[in-house]
Amino acid sequence: MIQSLYCVIVNWNLKQDTLALIQSLFDSGILPGRAIVIDNASTDGSVEALEAHFKSYVQIIKSARNLGFTGGNNLGIEYALSKGAEWVLLLNNDTTVSPDFLEELEKVGNNHPEFAIFGPLIFYHDKPDRVWYLGDRLIPWTLATYSLYREQLEPRSCPEALPVDFITGCGMLVNRKVFEAVGLLDTSLFMYGEDADFCWRARQSGFKLAAAPRARMWHKVSTSASREKEVHRYLRSRNQNRFYRVYSRGPQIPLMFAFSLLQLIRRIGSDLIQFQPHLARPLVNGWKDGWLYPHHPVRVSYGTYDL
Repeated sequence: MIQSLYCVIVNWNLKQDTLALIQSLFDSGILPGRAIVIDNASTDGSVEALEAHFKSYVQIIKSARNLGFTGGNNLGIEYALSKGAEWVLLLNNDTTVSPDFLEELEKVGNNHPEFAIFGPLIFYHDKPDRVWYLGDRLIPWTLATYSLYREQLEPRSCPEALPVDFITGCGMLVNRKVFEAVGLLDTSLFMYGEDADFCWRARQSGFKLAAAPRARMWHKVSTSASREKEVHRYLRSRNQNRFYRVYSRGPQIPLMFAFSLLQLIRRIGSDLIQFQPHLARPLVNGWKDGWLYPHHPVRVSYGTYDL
């Protein structure tokens, strides 16, 4: 599988993080030319640093503007597929991977051909033995989910491939046939929620997803998003509630509306307790836009929340 694997990394002004990730990928065995970096019009010297450190071993695609996580990844996915990739690995640039990361992904892919999308076991970077993410499962009769092993220590008794319903775009290995069947990431989402939307479309088309607990990586957890708190809050709220609105059916619609409203009230209360009232407005705007205008352009695209 490694022979036909390409890795896509989107960078926006996180030069040092991207350099560290790529080095960890080479330490894990990625082949020269198979790491693709899409630079979203960075201004911190990212492109120059990548060219100086890795020369022709990394393929750099320069975007003239910030296309977001979705648009940037789509550029890389299209490039990888044009080069004959059978597997495309999406990785956040604020992550690093273990030396046996690609080897473990190869094993699980070869041993479990019934799955077309895999996600690794992701730890917190600053708590390297604490689980940040290992996949989500749907709560029956709803579109709400629960995360497996969240905040726990590394699980010791998991199978090599653990069936799940959703995998985060922070680390997602996708077989080419999925893109051919369901298309690319939804660029109307810009960032956040695009992974849930993609996984939903894949599952609806009959593809199965699994976590791969023996493939390990570490995430610095929203390093870039932390610099744009209001944008971060708006996009998360808007895209999560858009997902509920677009994909709910029948009695799920009022159920998910009520659930999301309770979530909204709880988060506003939490913001007030933490003396961050400025975050309430983008939260409410995101909730409203997700439910009332799910097919309208995301507001960051026309300046309400400037990136």
